[in-house]
Amino acid sequence: MISALKRAYAEFRGFDIDGRAILPMEGPLKPNTALDDAAVALKLPDIDNLVAISGGLVCSTGAELLTLELRADPARRTPGLAIAARQTLSGPISAIASDGSDALAIGIDGAGITILGGRHDGTMMREAGGTALRCPTAVLFAGADVLIVANGSNTVKASDWKRDLMGRGRSGSVWRIELTSGRATLIGRDLAFPSGLAASGDDILVSEAWRHRVVAFGGGRTDAEVRLEDLPAYPSRIVPTAGGFWLSLFAPRNALVEFVLTEDDYRKEMIETIDPAYWIAPALMSGRSFLEPIQGGARKKLNMLKPWSPSWSYGLVALCDERMRPRASWHSRADGQVHGVTSLAERAGILFVGAKGAGAIVALEPARMTERPL
Repeated sequence: MISALKRAYAEFRGFDIDGRAILPMEGPLKPNTALDDAAVALKLPDIDNLVAISGGLVCSTGAELLTLELRADPARRTPGLAIAARQTLSGPISAIASDGSDALAIGIDGAGITILGGRHDGTMMREAGGTALRCPTAVLFAGADVLIVANGSNTVKASDWKRDLMGRGRSGSVWRIELTSGRATLIGRDLAFPSGLAASGDDILVSEAWRHRVVAFGGGRTDAEVRLEDLPAYPSRIVPTAGGFWLSLFAPRNALVEFVLTEDDYRKEMIETIDPAYWIAPALMSGRSFLEPIQGGARKKLNMLKPWSPSWSYGLVALCDERMRPRASWHSRADGQVHGVTSLAERAGILFVGAKGAGAIVALEPARMTERPL
């Protein structure tokens, strides 16, 4: 009763009790054009799940698994990429992890996890602890015989992430699966679309997209420890690097979206009657249709798109320290083209950035960019 009265009073006064206020991009997250200025390593429509393996990189586009090799380009400092091999799997690929040797764990959207190569080659996992793995969003090897799996939602597939957000989904989970026995242990549940995984000592880092934060499980704790919160965009894959982690953020938060999430009747009617491409919701790429919301004077001046305008899509990569505190960032602003960054991979001192919205992989040389401390 008391909590209900406090909530009613907070809503009447306009207090932000649900954490919907969006902090500005400043400090280490100050906007720049570094992603747009970067060299394009490869144009590849729907590029996703970029992962470093021994000798090169792998990625996906739809149901195709692609092996990429580095190609030196004398005309520029950074190497390009070329497709060395293709393999078509049984369905759209939603997650990939490498064990550092010759095995890959691959999430098939709507189906589960399959292992290619290594001693568990051909293993297929469709459920964990009675939970169907229909929405595998991230996978991580914790040794050759143990797999950590993020199941983004119990109600939708990974490709329906926008529906999960606008439905205020909180049904995601993270599992530890022993590949030899198939035994599954629940690590975290009731998560708001977990979409990235990384090991940090004895902890497992999880990017929780709809709560715009990164949390840690492990160390004997029963609850998640918040490592990074109040992000101005939705976080996705996490990649370890020397002294910290790379974090990809696939779409910006928007004050209008946060408002619509509080308006249940409007939101439900929008979901039921409008094509998801035109929802008041974030996107991997925008500006391609006159049917999209927020246009005209809100976004343009003298027929030029404002780089600071409200945007449904954005490009953002953050470099964090070992405690997940941001140290520097690389951006593609509202008027840029490298939007929808969903995956990252580091190889030969180069950070390759997979921008699914842009359909491109760009190459960054982090050492050439001055770090901006907190």
